[in-house]
Amino acid sequence: MAKGDFRIRKTLSERFHMKIQKSDNSDCWIWIGAKKELGYGVIGLGHRGDGTAKAHRVAYELYIGKIPDGMSILHSCDNPSCVNPDHLRAGTLSDNSRDCVKRQRNFIPDNRGERATWAKLSETSVKHIRLREMTGVKYAALYNVSKSAIYEIWRGHNWASL
Repeated sequence: MAKGDFRIRKTLSERFHMKIQKSDNSDCWIWIGAKKELGYGVIGLGHRGDGTAKAHRVAYELYIGKIPDGMSILHSCDNPSCVNPDHLRAGTLSDNSRDCVKRQRNFIPDNRGERATWAKLSETSVKHIRLREMTGVKYAALYNVSKSAIYEIWRGHNWASL
């Protein structure tokens, strides 16, 4: 910047409101700015060193008030991109877990054995490995896995569900 030039930095509230899309089809205010894990919006808090915050938490503080210590901000609409303060409430992690179970969002996939997307071995191959007819090195070469994977099967640490 040249001497005498200055920029007026937008406030957090101004920047926040630039990144909301209010839909005609829904009461949700959709965050159209940057998003992090699981679709939650994120916004910078000001200067570079100030860090970031999740957008729904910023919405709560802008419209409702300070978030009580140790509290989470929960969505009544089940939409992580929503920042409508009417859809937000403070609650504990236990409250959040109860909501999760009540709304049937607590599905935990069964990734044991060959159901795991990364599985290199089948149940048949593991049964063969457990026969110990060869060395671990030979089994590893045969099934294109590490020696330690073979040894962990022999110890019962891997494929324990079989």
